[in-house]
Amino acid sequence: MIALLVIWGMHAVFSGVLSAPIVLLGRWRVHWQIWELLVFVIPFVVWCILMFSDLSTGRKSLSNLVEPFYFALAIPVVALVRVAIGTHLSERACAAGLIALVCVISAATFLLVPVLPE
Repeated sequence: MIALLVIWGMHAVFSGVLSAPIVLLGRWRVHWQIWELLVFVIPFVVWCILMFSDLSTGRKSLSNLVEPFYFALAIPVVALVRVAIGTHLSERACAAGLIALVCVISAATFLLVPVLPE
């Protein structure tokens, strides 16, 4: 459990550092809400659920614990998309849709990344 918290922390810091300039520079185009920070938690939880399911049996190894860094790259990209869209769409709907998109990306990462050699 501690290892998962460490991996999540590294995942969150990695994606947070990459997202921070986008959020800071884009704050005049969009109104960021505190609940949007769930983008750092929910996709990781989706990945953890899949990792601890029967789907990972025989398909994953300890080396696959680097997968969160793959979908961590999606977080700054969706932040950039959110800034680009601006207020043309409902901000809440856009943010929720982009969080859902990162969840889909985390599930796709789990399903598409093969067993990595240890």
